[in-house]
Amino acid sequence: MGPKTPSRGAQVKADITQKLASTIDSDSSLTPEQAMRKVTMDMLANNPFVPPKGCPVNDLPPELLAYIFSVGTKMEAEEEYDEAEEEEEFMDEFDLGDGWTDEEDEGDFDQRMTKAKAGKEVVRKDGEAMDVDGEVEEEQEEQEETQERVLPFQVLVSHVCRHWREVAIESPELWTTLTFTEGPPFDKSKTWIERSKGLPLHIHIDCTIPEVEEHEFFDEALQAHYSEPRAGPAHDSAPPVTAVTHGRQYAEEHNIITPHVGRWQSLEVTASVYDYIHLLLSRLAECPAAPLLEVLELYHYEDCEDYETFRPVEFREPFLPFQGNAPKLRDVALWGVHLDWDRSLSFLTGLRDLELTYHAKDVRPSYATFKQMITSSPEIRTLSLCLSGPQEHNEETNDWGTEPIEILSLKDLVLCYHEAQYAIALVQKLSVPNVHSLALDFDGEDYSEFVRQLTRPMPKVKKSILAGLEHMKISGLPCDNQSIDMMFEQLGGLKTINLNCSGEEEEQLFRRLMKPPANKIYCPNLHTITTTGIDGAEMRAFIEARKAAGVPVKRVMMSDEDEVEEKDERWLREHLEELEFFEPSDSEEYVDITDAESGDEMDI
Repeated sequence: MGPKTPSRGAQVKADITQKLASTIDSDSSLTPEQAMRKVTMDMLANNPFVPPKGCPVNDLPPELLAYIFSVGTKMEAEEEYDEAEEEEEFMDEFDLGDGWTDEEDEGDFDQRMTKAKAGKEVVRKDGEAMDVDGEVEEEQEEQEETQERVLPFQVLVSHVCRHWREVAIESPELWTTLTFTEGPPFDKSKTWIERSKGLPLHIHIDCTIPEVEEHEFFDEALQAHYSEPRAGPAHDSAPPVTAVTHGRQYAEEHNIITPHVGRWQSLEVTASVYDYIHLLLSRLAECPAAPLLEVLELYHYEDCEDYETFRPVEFREPFLPFQGNAPKLRDVALWGVHLDWDRSLSFLTGLRDLELTYHAKDVRPSYATFKQMITSSPEIRTLSLCLSGPQEHNEETNDWGTEPIEILSLKDLVLCYHEAQYAIALVQKLSVPNVHSLALDFDGEDYSEFVRQLTRPMPKVKKSILAGLEHMKISGLPCDNQSIDMMFEQLGGLKTINLNCSGEEEEQLFRRLMKPPANKIYCPNLHTITTTGIDGAEMRAFIEARKAAGVPVKRVMMSDEDEVEEKDERWLREHLEELEFFEPSDSEEYVDITDAESGDEMDI
């Protein structure tokens, strides 16, 4: 038997004894207590669990510190969160109108330092909350933590210490995203524009109506706006107080961003009523060229029952934004917002993503204009047409002609809410042999013939659009079993499917996929299924059936609103590589196809 290895504690004790003796021998003036203190400090000098003196991060070059701030700002922007709740919390808990100019910020910082020296306030020093005695005050710490949660990352780091503040303020890339959520007189936004120092700007303006109106400046602006008489049938009576005039007040009284149109890289505007969209479009028509603009997203969310003709009629006038000059525009989303389509062809070209949604029939582009929009974008990857697209086909005049629209670059296609005959005519014209993701959402009539059309060869190629699909989302598709079988027979390459089975027709899709007719196996390469409206017992039966057929599913995602008993969940986890639960969207207006291998997403 070899020598016994000393325990960890014994080894540490021996090391301390040896170092203590050595320290006393080297300096006989030290008392045992002083020697022990010195040994302890020496042993802890390189201990990773003991914080170093000072703030080592401040030894980094300012350029590297600025890069860290930039990464943090981007990470925060990419996080998924409920934007409405975030904005409401932000405005409730932090005064956005206070301390945004550099002068006010500096004065506020110096004032807090002075108060701290007098023992009146806790300040942040090198990232640690302390009072003048070095003790953390619990109440103040909680307040600071609350403020940290609601402050934007770049503002938060600028309030840590003077050095960080100087680096942050002199890093223009931190201040390029503008939201105007602070309200008039928009001091924050003006300051951020100044700090951005000429870099490209990303602009997000939300003028939708909050569920609960709580902010006084909205109320006051609206009352003032609607106290003035407005002519026309659409304004015979004053509408209820809403947030829309916040955006109107910005547009009418605060000309902040239009002088910087040459710096715009992205513009996203959402509104609940069209009078603000009309005002916005009229202002965009007055703007000069937007040479850096890459993303243009305009969303009008007002509920509408009739899509035959555009209303309100007085706002039907189309506009040409940026005088038709936006040479770098690549991503366009227009929800219920129409342009002067023919003249806009000067910049609706070279697109990567095009989303047209909720357009009344009389304000849609002509087929010829729509076709030119697509064919002049040889690198387009995503096309989303939801209750929109080219003007309806007239069979008598054959206004759509005989030539198909060939889109070889297209990867993702979304078709929603069209009437069955329109949808059939549309897919008859599309030649998209390289599409790998398809999203469908229809209701209100029988779409069996539309599904059969999907199974037929596309123009100019010998295969159907279904034959090349890897990912599919079906939120609504009323059709008969025969057309379902014809569709599934062609989905041999399908890898992921997302089924909303809230209705009887869609639930039948799930059943046919689980138990196809005799001697058939549908979607043999399917490895991931996402469902809404399917309970745990049904999913268990599906997994068992697929496994018995020799085509097992590996990954399942289910709505957390569907009933899944504990025993079924346990069984699913044992027989799947992955089981996840997700919170379904409140609205079926949003459809996403996720590439389970690449992680790419397409949202509409």
